[in-house]
Amino acid sequence: MANPLFPGVFPGNQTSNSNYDYETGQVGTANSVSRSDRGFVRAYDVAWLDQKNRACFDSIVAPATPVVESACSALSRGALVATARGPIAVEDLTPGIEVITREGEALPLKWIGSYEMAGAEAPGKSNEQLFRVTTDTFGQGKPSQDLMLAPRAHILLKHAACRSLFGMDMAFGPIRAFEDGVSVIAVSPVSPVCVYNLAFDRQATIFANGVEVESFHPGPHASTLLDDEMLYSLLRLFPHVASLDDFGPQQIDRLTRFEVGALRDGT
Repeated sequence: MANPLFPGVFPGNQTSNSNYDYETGQVGTANSVSRSDRGFVRAYDVAWLDQKNRACFDSIVAPATPVVESACSALSRGALVATARGPIAVEDLTPGIEVITREGEALPLKWIGSYEMAGAEAPGKSNEQLFRVTTDTFGQGKPSQDLMLAPRAHILLKHAACRSLFGMDMAFGPIRAFEDGVSVIAVSPVSPVCVYNLAFDRQATIFANGVEVESFHPGPHASTLLDDEMLYSLLRLFPHVASLDDFGPQQIDRLTRFEVGALRDGT
């Protein structure tokens, strides 16, 4: 059945036959990543809970491609994450800490990943941007103070039109879709900055400075969208999982940048 709001897009299956970038709205196959792009690598710092609930730490060299970077690119250093112990800066989180979720429960943090995003003056990756969300942009206390989000962050959007698409009145949208140059501002850091993401036994909605942000989840179609090389590179960052099934269910769907814009404009 065709998507009633966005012709040609199918509810719950926007990416069934192609590698869809939710930020740019571009479609291509996993194999469309060029060999030169795959040759660019970076170090990712990861921490996870092993099967005995022990915190483990490692630094893993993997491709600097959007698929892999998205695993570690939601929150910028300094973001305050709501936990059972109170707000904690994302860089101070460790596996096992119970993180407060919108779903009404505190979940033990299973994994945290990060990398150093290049500054504007760094060669090769000079166009990377953060997004500053100013205080109260999305309502009182959302955020409670200015929040810096990483380029692959997805935040919760509540809109009645989502119900006809996904059966619920909410979905996640890429932070780029909310950029307006006033309340959500793209920032190109001059010096390198660390960006982070969190993962649990399932997709979760966490609070960063009061803003509802999606935890990492590969999505329901990753196994068909990614070729073996990209899938291997992605899963290397998650030593505690054996397959994509170990990320649990995706409970809230994602909108593309275009779809968020159409909903907010009423078109």
